[in-house]
Amino acid sequence: MTRPNPIRLGLLAGLPPVLCAVPNLVLLATAADNLPDPLATHFSAGGADGFTGRVATIGISAGLAIGLGALFAAILVANNRKDAPARRPDTTFDPNRLLVASSWGVGGLIGALLFAATRANLFLTNADQAELPGWTFPVAAVIALLFGAAGWLIAPASPVAEVAPPAAEPLTIGHTERVNWSRRATSPWMLLTGLVSLVIGVAVGVVVHPLVGSIAVLAGVLATQLAVVRVVVDRRGLTVGSGLLGWPRWQLAPAEITEVTATDISPAHYGGYGIRLVPGATAVVLRGGPGIVVTRRSGRQFAVSVDDAATGAGVLAGVVQKSA
Repeated sequence: MTRPNPIRLGLLAGLPPVLCAVPNLVLLATAADNLPDPLATHFSAGGADGFTGRVATIGISAGLAIGLGALFAAILVANNRKDAPARRPDTTFDPNRLLVASSWGVGGLIGALLFAATRANLFLTNADQAELPGWTFPVAAVIALLFGAAGWLIAPASPVAEVAPPAAEPLTIGHTERVNWSRRATSPWMLLTGLVSLVIGVAVGVVVHPLVGSIAVLAGVLATQLAVVRVVVDRRGLTVGSGLLGWPRWQLAPAEITEVTATDISPAHYGGYGIRLVPGATAVVLRGGPGIVVTRRSGRQFAVSVDDAATGAGVLAGVVQKSA
């Protein structure tokens, strides 16, 4: 199993957002005499409705590009560290290619939109007159798709484990016996983010505007709800429910399951934390580490990170064996 060079990976993921921002930064710096100050930086159907000073716009554009580049580079390098779990040979999802493609695509999209916004201000004395053509967004989307495809093609493939993790050893369950195994998995940072958002939302709703505050409160409730999951294995198969409400909920009956594995789960392999839908798999990943991976009869996998995964996988394998 050979891992790609981390420096090359960092450059592949980190440079595109920065390079895509260069045309806009050059335009802002060299066309100062032909740009109003402040510039129109936000547009709606009626025209410009948001304005930012030229120097601040340069700083925001550069900061956004560097921040995005650093974020994508850090995720990709972390995903390929020496002790990171390798991709299973039976999975079609390739995190390296997806992350590089996302970096290139996001860089192309934001770079194109920022350049178009600055260009809309050229040769105007008043930024109120700036208009962003309707074709700007479709063109930017096409650029993003082309850049993303190029990133996908040029990215090195994720390392693949030489052998897939062994299937869990089934627990022997008698005909009259019933089993039940359950564990709770929590993401402290998601829970903290949700609680902070709730407090901020209430404060903003009272001081600023109820509608703005309600949006923050809703985001806080959602983050808090998704920060905790309960994983249950019993005669009905595998059940995973989120938060106090137990929703969203996933339930896999024994008849749907062909293989159960306990393995280390890397969030980067599924594109990040939270509820992830990727080609060939659904994952509920609140943290890296032990988890249960189930293969359905359709070939699609379901993964959930949870402590004591080996025991849970053995119990689930036993339930599947008993129901066969």
